[in-house]
Amino acid sequence: MDILDKVLTIKENSGLPVSLQDDDKNVYDTFINNNNSFTKSHPILNSGPKLLKDLHALEQKEQRVNNSIENVIPQLQVYLENFNTQLTEFTTELRFIRHKSSELKNLLENNSKKLSKISPLVNDLIIPPSVIKSIIHDKITLQWQDNILFIQDKEEIYAKYKKKQNEPNANTANDLALPKDFDNLCELLNILKAIILERSKKFIISRIKILRSGRRIPSQRVQQQLLQVKQIYTFIVKNNHSLALEIRQAYSYTMKWYYREYFGRYIRSLTILQFKNIDTQYSLGNVLFNSSNANGGGSYASSLFSNYLGSTFATTVTNDMINEYFQILKRLTILTQEDNTVMVSQIAEHNNNENFIEIGFKNLNLGILDNFTVEFDFMRKFFQISDNVAEIHGLVEQIFQPTFEKALQYTENILINQYVYDIFGVLISIRVANQLIIESRKRAVETIENYIEDQLILLWPKFQQLIDYQAESLNSIDVTQIVLNKETLYSSPIDLTVSFSYFLKSLLILTTSAVPENTNYSDESLSVIETDEPPVSDTMAGQTKDDTSEPLYNSIIRIRNVFETIMTKFSKTLKSSEKFLSVNYMHLYNMLEQQNLSLLEANEVSTISTDNAILRDTVFHYKTLVEAFNKT
Repeated sequence: MDILDKVLTIKENSGLPVSLQDDDKNVYDTFINNNNSFTKSHPILNSGPKLLKDLHALEQKEQRVNNSIENVIPQLQVYLENFNTQLTEFTTELRFIRHKSSELKNLLENNSKKLSKISPLVNDLIIPPSVIKSIIHDKITLQWQDNILFIQDKEEIYAKYKKKQNEPNANTANDLALPKDFDNLCELLNILKAIILERSKKFIISRIKILRSGRRIPSQRVQQQLLQVKQIYTFIVKNNHSLALEIRQAYSYTMKWYYREYFGRYIRSLTILQFKNIDTQYSLGNVLFNSSNANGGGSYASSLFSNYLGSTFATTVTNDMINEYFQILKRLTILTQEDNTVMVSQIAEHNNNENFIEIGFKNLNLGILDNFTVEFDFMRKFFQISDNVAEIHGLVEQIFQPTFEKALQYTENILINQYVYDIFGVLISIRVANQLIIESRKRAVETIENYIEDQLILLWPKFQQLIDYQAESLNSIDVTQIVLNKETLYSSPIDLTVSFSYFLKSLLILTTSAVPENTNYSDESLSVIETDEPPVSDTMAGQTKDDTSEPLYNSIIRIRNVFETIMTKFSKTLKSSEKFLSVNYMHLYNMLEQQNLSLLEANEVSTISTDNAILRDTVFHYKTLVEAFNKT
């Protein structure tokens, strides 16, 4: 009890009521009461239900532990024993795998060394199925040409292996033997080459047939399609030279027909242009008679040149109309304009305006030059077989030969027939031809010069014929029948001198050095055409040509002499011939000296150089005459 008291920290007799000391009380009741009082004063000791609950939980844990010891642990022991056995087996297998891996690694290294030796051979000889399929089925385009390059590379490689195979020391220890099916691969390569040849031939022929079909398809469109795959013709040339020549000849024949037909239609369109009627009345000799008629001199002009047309004129041409015709400033735009686009046939057919004859001449020949240049450029890029460019020049010239003949026939019908008296139209056409020659040299298509020279051979005689006509019209004047206004006879030039000054000025403007070269001519005409040739210098283009070598030089001198002869004859009918001649020649000299043949109205031509022989001689000639008559 003492120990219990110490544990419970109960002081002696401290917790016992006084009543317990009374022996006559009931001990049990007293204990119960005291216990209740004690538990109330010490609630921590009143945990009987909780202890029972804890006891029950401990019993359950004990039961589970016993169950685990009896049931789970034996199974776990068996599993661990089995796992240990498997682990031992896996360890043995891993050792085997590591050994096999080492063997495979060595084998892979050996195979890699062998593959490194055989890979170049495989890569050189193999032809992928995708390439074969593309060669047979794909459309011929820019990308399809890669197949040609592939086959050409394979052909070179196969040839190298064949050569090595035929060498005496072939198949040495360092060389790999060719596969047994190498001959089959060579046969496959030949088949693919034949397929490429056949498909390339059919493609080019199909494009030629499009041009031959008669449909209005621009040849440049077809040529552009061919240029995109130009390697197909190079392949044909290399593998079948005779076939390449046949294809080129077929194209040449087709284009000969093409240009002949299309330019034939274009020439018909130009032929129906409304040309201004310049007849025999537009002559120097007709000026004085118009003036004489205005002063009551009769109707001699109406029958003066009846021998040229065989009948009288339906309309009478006045001096103002003649002088307007003799002034060609407006007509010079055809030589100086920057826009050198060719008139299309639809516009020519529906153009109701009056045109001068040089309009049709320039449009026709500029169109021929442009197409000739385009055709030459295409033939050089696509159909050139060798380095001989002269061969291409000859082919293009053959293609355009029928067109040249039609164009020359147009010149004969429109410009040089017996009813054409437009001397300035003929001379302007000559200058257009001169510019086309310069342009052809810049474009490196000199072969067209022969055709343009043929045009000049037709035009120069016609020009000289018209000079003869103007001279004859002056020589036919009977000065004794001319009546002029005597009040202004010695103070101002007569109408013939005024008209002759316009006529002479226009001739001098159209001399070689007086007509400037249009520097934008080439750029405007062929803005989309490229050429590898360097530009031709002005010296090469013939800019330093001697003006006196042209028929125009002698023609000016001749018409000038005829005019002066008529003026001398007429002056002899007057009282003061020297004064009359001085006034008229002074007018000519002032015209040449003051204006200096510059086109001031439109500012289209720069001042003419004093090195112009014709101008220099003419100015000096009239200066000498004026000084001589003034002294007298």
